Amino acid sequence: MNDTSETNNPFASIAPEKAIETFIMGEAISRCLQVIAKLHIADRLTQSPETAEVLAQETSTHARSLYRILRTVASVGVFHEDEQARFHMTPTAELLRTDVPNSMQPWLVLRGEEWHRSSWNKLYATVSTGNTAFNIAHDEGLFDYLKHDSDAATVFNKAMAATKGFTQAIVDAYDFSDTQKIIDVGGGYGSLLSAILQKNTHLQGILYDTKKVTAEAKKGIEDAGLASRCEIIAGDFFSNVPSGADTFLLRRIIHDWDDEKSIKILKNCRQAMDNGGKLLLAETIIEHGNALSPGKFYDIDMMVMVGGLERTLDEYSVLFEAAGFTLTNVVSTKSNMSILEGQPI
Repeated sequence: MNDTSETNNPFASIAPEKAIETFIMGEAISRCLQVIAKLHIADRLTQSPETAEVLAQETSTHARSLYRILRTVASVGVFHEDEQARFHMTPTAELLRTDVPNSMQPWLVLRGEEWHRSSWNKLYATVSTGNTAFNIAHDEGLFDYLKHDSDAATVFNKAMAATKGFTQAIVDAYDFSDTQKIIDVGGGYGSLLSAILQKNTHLQGILYDTKKVTAEAKKGIEDAGLASRCEIIAGDFFSNVPSGADTFLLRRIIHDWDDEKSIKILKNCRQAMDNGGKLLLAETIIEHGNALSPGKFYDIDMMVMVGGLERTLDEYSVLFEAAGFTLTNVVSTKSNMSILEGQPI
């Protein structure tokens, strides 16, 4: 007999028809939240509760339509409607504020963009052909698309930068005391590297990303008072990775790429690394079994948007070995990311 145990499945106790209905209508909730995020409703309710009419005046929207959206998300715990039809903040709604470390507002705005939604509309085509949905929808890859659509790039980069909660989780979880110089490969605007350097004052750092990104990252590094301790280098990690560091960090880089390209990036890190160096990957690991796992959802997102994938621990171990590393340790964090540590073979 097949084992159909769903002990770790939070939907196991829900009637099947109710569960399916919930899944089907999940898109409606997501779309409503995207509107809420774009209108900065949570920021507007931080000081005091308001009615939909007041919020509509502030946002130049249609009051009745806005009320119906607010009522819907309140039914799932985002905001709370009182007897005077005023909407209050809830702990869940706090995550939609723009001024909190773990804000999800930029992610919701990203997912509400037409160019993003049109890619998900091609999911069936991806399953049929194996081709990336974004490429099917736009006749080019995501990163090429962002090079010529500055508005899309701005939305995308804000979402990528909105990882303060993940950043703090990494900084708190990993012991950098035996590191002298760390390079953040594909480090974006330097938020993670800055946080690591600020906590570990003995460290020197290198921020490595494309020319356009590093040009914008320079001010943030300077404003953080880290210019003397952080070198900024522009380049392409598919071509090479700068040497000189003893620890090579990549946060959510490898999940963007298939195995061949991932191994290429990791091999470039290995080539730049001394034998006593260390590789750190901050990624979400897919768990085995039927348990609800964030990695399984992120994996579909990668399949749709960039053709990358989330991986199991065994799959990461294979990547490490192919690139000249041994997976030596996995450090859990308070977020859904783990830190995979590798040593050169």
